[in-house]
Amino acid sequence: MVRRTKADALTTKNELLDAAERLFSERGVSNTSMMQVAEAAGVTRGAIYHHFENKLDLIYALMERVSLPVDEMRDELRAQLPDEPLRQLRERSLHVVHQVQHDPHMQALVNILCHKCEYVEDTLPIHLRHLSGRNECIEEFVKLVELAQQQGSVRAEVEPRTFVIGLFALVDGLFYNWLLDTDYFDLGRAAERTIDTYLAGIQ
Repeated sequence: MVRRTKADALTTKNELLDAAERLFSERGVSNTSMMQVAEAAGVTRGAIYHHFENKLDLIYALMERVSLPVDEMRDELRAQLPDEPLRQLRERSLHVVHQVQHDPHMQALVNILCHKCEYVEDTLPIHLRHLSGRNECIEEFVKLVELAQQQGSVRAEVEPRTFVIGLFALVDGLFYNWLLDTDYFDLGRAAERTIDTYLAGIQ
């Protein structure tokens, strides 16, 4: 029997993730089975269940695959712009937009979460995980706006949480509409102009 190395196992795992990403994007999460993912990746039923317990586990792994670069970018901006909270907020927002536009894995994941995942009982944990990540990011952005307010660069009457929720709605709306037809408008250009206009309104 040929012994599989850690590198072989990692390759198989990534092939399964690529297959799941492709099938979820084409068929939706509910209409894709674990066996279909295994077949698309060219592996056995035993192989897929060795790496992933179920479809939820696959989705979580797809999320993890794109989260590391975003987390690294956040930490770099904190170090580079410690006294410029609004620039941190702007650059973080535009970085995610850039990832969605140019990183196939990030684009596929956002498309799956926006268009291809029915939040019914079986997939409810995906919804809750998505909400948890979103809420954590909202809290971080609220703190940045509050800091900018303390510095005097944001008007005192601005309600930070309301502003941040509006920013998320703006960016999510751009994602949703761009993914319907990626040739209709340039996502990066539209996001930069829209976010800058929105930010200007509170300074």
